[in-house]
Amino acid sequence: MSICYGNSLVGTSGVNGDSFYISPDNKVFMLSDGASGAGSEGKVIMSRTCAETVKNNPFSSSGLSARNYLDKMVWEINDKLTEVSRSRKSLIFGTLVICAVCGDNAYVVSAGDSPAYFIRNNAVSRIAKPKKKYQNLVDMGLFSEEQLEEAVRRLPEHMWSMFDTFMPSVVPEYSYEEICLERGDMIALCCDGVSDCLSAGYISENISAVNLRQSVDMLINTAKERSLEEKSYCDDLTAVVYCH
Repeated sequence: MSICYGNSLVGTSGVNGDSFYISPDNKVFMLSDGASGAGSEGKVIMSRTCAETVKNNPFSSSGLSARNYLDKMVWEINDKLTEVSRSRKSLIFGTLVICAVCGDNAYVVSAGDSPAYFIRNNAVSRIAKPKKKYQNLVDMGLFSEEQLEEAVRRLPEHMWSMFDTFMPSVVPEYSYEEICLERGDMIALCCDGVSDCLSAGYISENISAVNLRQSVDMLINTAKERSLEEKSYCDDLTAVVYCH
């Protein structure tokens, strides 16, 4: 029987701009991370708009395929964020990742830098990874992805987001991937507050289906401790893990 658990801790700002949702049947789960650049109120509006939209549109009663359901959610969320940004005359933006499970298949959409990881037998890979805005330079062979990642890391942190895609946009940019699941496989969704402090390997090695709640809580608390040690502050911290 599948299980799913998520948790979230507010960062040192005192205002949690992250939200997550898990459907009662564990078939749909999502994570949204409102950007700090949207302001304290704006980042909360962004993330809650994402979570409430998915919650109010159950996959189980939609009559849609998983792919069509996820497309519908992305576009509906994008339209709502665009509308509220216009009404507030301020961009309400952030990142989003949603997963829908149908039988032994998982379908994932992602916009922005909140990663989704697929874990099988402690081997981990990132799935539905969105393209960075410099991806065309990699595709043209002018630079390697590693070279550009290193160059970006040398920039002040507040400039990193210049190279990511966010929601909303005129036409939402998002990645999609399908995964065939086996018993015991896991999918982990993390905000960048977690993934910036913990490697994918560390997350994989320390997630346990037997003690899912405790291991997810431990990951979040470990990320908080490392962030405070390295930077004296921490972002909001959220993770959701599904075990098939």
